[in-house]
Amino acid sequence: MKKELGLFVTLLTMGALAGCNNQQEPETSQASSAETTATSMVESTQTQASSQSETSQSSTSSSQAASRDSSNTNSTADIYAQIQAVFPDLVLPKDIPLASGKVLNAATAGSQADASILYYGLDQQLPLNDKALNEETPIAAFQSKEYQSADEAAAAVNVTADDGGQAVDLGYGITGHMQGAAGSSYLSWQEGNWSLTVRAVNQEEQDPVPVAKEVVAYLEEAMLPAPEVGQITIDMGKNDHTATTVVWQQEKTLRTVQHQDARSALKMAVSMNQ
Repeated sequence: MKKELGLFVTLLTMGALAGCNNQQEPETSQASSAETTATSMVESTQTQASSQSETSQSSTSSSQAASRDSSNTNSTADIYAQIQAVFPDLVLPKDIPLASGKVLNAATAGSQADASILYYGLDQQLPLNDKALNEETPIAAFQSKEYQSADEAAAAVNVTADDGGQAVDLGYGITGHMQGAAGSSYLSWQEGNWSLTVRAVNQEEQDPVPVAKEVVAYLEEAMLPAPEVGQITIDMGKNDHTATTVVWQQEKTLRTVQHQDARSALKMAVSMNQ
């Protein structure tokens, strides 16, 4: 009888323990589920905050870029006005192409009869003719010079076009002529009263033909000033502001624009015809 009673107590105890364990398992599961939900909510909140931060940063960057562009445009317009005030009677370039993000600066010299302007593309706006510009490298230049006679002005153009050498089709019905001399190749052609020459350095394996074709195509859309005599020289061997020179004579006046980039030099000259 005692053995049976002991066995009954043992079974009863084991049943009670099993019941306790079964009650604890749902509580543990519920706690784990609650913890997972909380973690998901935190991660979701963090993701939303990160997304909002990135959107805000992107919007701020765009706003700052637009502000810089607007400021640069205003600075450029202002420097044009200041230069024109120095030489009120001269026709001056109205478009000086700059690298993205740069601000136009300038230094002037001379008088109405013999004016010179150097242009700079810098990170900040300096006053016109600031002494600090002496330490900078110009990207472009303009000169206007009055001669005693139209013949003197015409002679100063120094036309170098040559119709000798190999014929090259430049498109739009224009034929250029290429010949070599002293390690260089010269490709020349004529458009109206303008003579054009592209010089390429043979040692650098430069080809003047693509450059010449690009110039011809551009001048089909843009109109240069009408000169009595004009010369455009593109020197592929140079990389400073004298790399491309556009010079032309109108009566007793000789005008010259220069830019380190060929198309930019042409744009400068075209802007004086507007």
